[in-house]
Amino acid sequence: MKKATSLLIIILLALPVMANDFGFRFGLKVSPNISWFRTETRHYENDGVGLGYSYGLIVDYEFAENYAITTGLNILQTGGKMTYPWDVIENGNLERATMHRDHRYRHLEIPLALKLRTVEVGYITYYGKFGVGLGFLTSAFADEELRFSDGSKSFEPTVDIKDETSFLRAGLLLGAGAEYNFGGLTSLLFGLTFHNGFSNMLEYQNDAVSHTPSAHNLYLELTLGVMF
Repeated sequence: MKKATSLLIIILLALPVMANDFGFRFGLKVSPNISWFRTETRHYENDGVGLGYSYGLIVDYEFAENYAITTGLNILQTGGKMTYPWDVIENGNLERATMHRDHRYRHLEIPLALKLRTVEVGYITYYGKFGVGLGFLTSAFADEELRFSDGSKSFEPTVDIKDETSFLRAGLLLGAGAEYNFGGLTSLLFGLTFHNGFSNMLEYQNDAVSHTPSAHNLYLELTLGVMF
């Protein structure tokens, strides 16, 4: 992962040397997504997907024919559900319960990827991209439900968990799609991107488990946009 990131940075720094004839293209996008957790701590389990979205700006730097560096600025909302053991003190007694959390994260995300494009075939250009995505946390909330051994439940909606969430999220992204040319530089973009998060989203201690909790957030998004 570090090698892939280093390679992209080297390519970006070398663009002025590599490019004799280059240009920028800009676009706007909106992308619904589904997201979930990959857990790494024993007794922490993925409990379902979350529905989210992103929207923002696309910037393509074309440094050679059919090659570009693509970046931008996105508002990204993801989430997912997890279940895990949780200790509760009731009337001075320690009781083991099961916590069910439905997470909602919002990040300011900056992607950076190498984009490979085909020649235009019947007004359509196909592309693939590979790179990294870096996100900065702006808010984090969860709906919490505690389930006790006697069958009783306690529900609390919209709990602020920003202090329990890592500020930085990072992951590898892999995508493919196509652009339909309307004429000139204007085209309709559609594609599919998978973001494989590799940073731990959890930043708290849980006395009910023996290790520091760890879980990665992954998402799959459908991108619709317009390039100019």
